[in-house]
Amino acid sequence: MSQIITREVAPNLYLLRVADTRTQYFEALWEIPEGITYNAYLLKTDEGAILFDGWKQTYEEAFVAALTELVAPAEIKHLVIHHMEPDHSGTLPKVLELTQGQVTVWGHPFTQRLMESLYGVTPSFQAVKNGDRLTFGGQELVFYHAPWLHWPETIVTHLPAENILLTGDIFGGYGIPEGIFDDEADVEAYLPLSRKYTVTVIGYYKDKIGKNITKLQAQGLEPAMILPAHGLLWRQSPERIVQAYLDWGAGKPTPGKIAVIYSSMYRYVEAALEEALAALEELGYQPVVHRLVDDQRAALADILSDVADAEAIVLGTETYESDVFPYTEFLLHEIGKKAAFEKPLVVIAIFGWAAAAGKKLRQQIETMPHPLVALVEAKGRLTPEGKTQIREAIQALDQAIRGNPQPAA
Repeated sequence: MSQIITREVAPNLYLLRVADTRTQYFEALWEIPEGITYNAYLLKTDEGAILFDGWKQTYEEAFVAALTELVAPAEIKHLVIHHMEPDHSGTLPKVLELTQGQVTVWGHPFTQRLMESLYGVTPSFQAVKNGDRLTFGGQELVFYHAPWLHWPETIVTHLPAENILLTGDIFGGYGIPEGIFDDEADVEAYLPLSRKYTVTVIGYYKDKIGKNITKLQAQGLEPAMILPAHGLLWRQSPERIVQAYLDWGAGKPTPGKIAVIYSSMYRYVEAALEEALAALEELGYQPVVHRLVDDQRAALADILSDVADAEAIVLGTETYESDVFPYTEFLLHEIGKKAAFEKPLVVIAIFGWAAAAGKKLRQQIETMPHPLVALVEAKGRLTPEGKTQIREAIQALDQAIRGNPQPAA
């Protein structure tokens, strides 16, 4: 697969895509062994060209080479910035240099301040209000605000002539698809990567997903093509990624899916969780397991992604230095920010000499929307009594999922 792709995706509209295989932790936090793409777009007209976004500064030289194969810099008259995060705006200073100040930048009013604070540049700038239009070279562009998906200055651009919506980070995903469109790639394999991206990057503002999509739909927008700044482009079934985003934003569960997460320093917790897994499977559930043990550590990004569309959560951990195991505490904090939906929760806490983790976990969970169905605490090795308690907890979880919750033990 080519590292860089330039391709006409609609009449006179070109994709410039680079596959980033260098970044291991997106935003220095989220594990992405699958990589990511940066998608910029160029619209050619009789009066000149309009550039939409750019790439990460790491790929500046390659971006310039790809761009100048399509158009001479002097022909670029307008630059639309959908989102100022540096993975899309990193090439901005170079574009301004190449165009010698002859380009007008279009963006949210807040974009102007970000250009100055991030790059120290003050180009000719046109702030757009919701619904503003740009007519240039026989093309019409309509801008809409989509704040907090996932920065405050996020906008999208509609091209009515071809009914195309350029969406920046919205409707994007991790991964480097073999094709560029949804009819050229394995969508079933890609959608979990898009969910992972949505939960980790936009999840903190998940309540804004439905609000912004509803606002766009109220404008009568049912695009024939959706062109995001990461991942697959959508032309066969753009409504599919829209519905997926609505579902992820609302935490819609996948029937039967249970997110099982546990830390286990010396496998005592693991033994307890194996009993829980057996009980779940006997009830017909499909647990998705994430292990934090001495030879394996599940990726935080993958955990959050699976929590977001699970029916319920089973969390196993241990007391560590008279406190909650540090990674578990951090994980719950992130779940509370990124994937805090009202999904029932069972906690299994194992301790050595003092049951400190259970009490502190209960206090932490009380600040979250997840109803605590059961808290099982046990000392050391799994005993017959412990097995019974775990199975009773899983039975209570099953009742909670089916709409018949019992008081937490």
